[in-house]
Amino acid sequence: MRAVLRWIRRRHVQSIMPGFDGSFYLRQFADTSRECQVASDPLLHYVILGWREGRAPSARFDPWYFGRVNPGLPRNVDPLLLHGMSKGAATPCHELSVPRQNRRGRPDQDGILTIHHARGGGSGTYLELFEENERELGFNVVRLRALPGAPTLGAVDEIGDRNSPKRSQTFDLAHDLRELADYCRSRHIVRVVVNHLIDRPPEALSWIKRLSYMLGCGYEVILHDYFALCPRVTLVTGASEFCNVAPAATCAACTSSHGSEVKGLDPYNWRRDFLSFLEGASKLVVPSADMRARLQPYLPSRPISVWRPEEDEQIPPEREPYLGTDEPLRVLSIGALSIPKGANVLATLAREARSAREPLTFKLIGAGADAALLHGAGVQTTGFYRPSDLDRLIDAANPHVVFLPSVWPETWSFVLTHALRHGLPIVAFDIGAPAERLRELGRGHLLPLELAADPPALLRVFRRLRCQYATRQNT
Repeated sequence: MRAVLRWIRRRHVQSIMPGFDGSFYLRQFADTSRECQVASDPLLHYVILGWREGRAPSARFDPWYFGRVNPGLPRNVDPLLLHGMSKGAATPCHELSVPRQNRRGRPDQDGILTIHHARGGGSGTYLELFEENERELGFNVVRLRALPGAPTLGAVDEIGDRNSPKRSQTFDLAHDLRELADYCRSRHIVRVVVNHLIDRPPEALSWIKRLSYMLGCGYEVILHDYFALCPRVTLVTGASEFCNVAPAATCAACTSSHGSEVKGLDPYNWRRDFLSFLEGASKLVVPSADMRARLQPYLPSRPISVWRPEEDEQIPPEREPYLGTDEPLRVLSIGALSIPKGANVLATLAREARSAREPLTFKLIGAGADAALLHGAGVQTTGFYRPSDLDRLIDAANPHVVFLPSVWPETWSFVLTHALRHGLPIVAFDIGAPAERLRELGRGHLLPLELAADPPALLRVFRRLRCQYATRQNT
């Protein structure tokens, strides 16, 4: 058995060696007690442990991104190995590896450096649209993308033409700010735009200030969520309740019991330090007026701009579903449902409907925080999906209504846009940007947030909808 394991490991090493960068990998462990241990054999460390920790084997391969764009691949195998086995040379393997016609720009144009995390999601989609808009305004855009497992590192990709390879340069924000500033000057960077600092250490706030000072320009901040006020990001407690920016002492107790997205968190000074960072920004940008209204009391002296990534003027009118007398109401939810996005709400609603033997079916395009809980409640799930497949999946589900069960004040919601473009009726709680958009459009069914914790009352809403739609069929 040991001989077999050694053979498997040897083949593993041989297979990934061309895509592994030992010097880059070692930089992820600088200033830690593990550096000497890893330095003895970085490749072997990656094979045994590194890929399981989600670490990137090189600046050009992002395992988080590769997993997102290949949702059907197994999760318990080294993604770099899977990339090679699937002949993945043509497979995008980091967020900027997908060709974009307008990324090259001109060398004489002023540039913007955008700083982003590695998690993808709606903030990544927003940044793509924001960068595209800035290019149309005449700016070159250079993105400093995060690298999984390496909170101080960032990579900048030189985008070549089809005949020249792309190069990735890595900078350590804790030690290489001068080198990064020199690079930015060579690219005529005149603006620094922070899209998110999640997964960065708290010291990143001072790194950004120093970089912008070296470049002689201000820094702008795009806010996609409430990370500046809530180190759990969503203003939702560990008990799944919307806290509406709880006092610092309550926040400290919550993060102590249920954790946060910040390592080494000082909950009593987190808001103070982050709000001070925002006060020093040359510009603050948010996706919705709802978010601006929630943030403004904490930044009373700072104007906050709204830049909507999409416009709703061309949204088709809402379709009126028709049901047969014995036909169940098909309820569809969309997206990766975390607890704040309503995974538990959907599960308890489906369980209540099953217990009451109501003619309702529930489907989730995506995955939930607890798949077993959803399946046990009778919710059919598709699992992770590629964004390019979403419209096809919505058509295949053929829903009567879309339910957005989020209990936090979402700041935009691209899945809402997809549902609206299909003309589907929307049911959502009266909170955040989705409610703002539905109210502006004069459509949808907005529910009091209290119903999220009252499954029988929530079920009555869907019962009434089914009766309403079935009545239309018979009149």
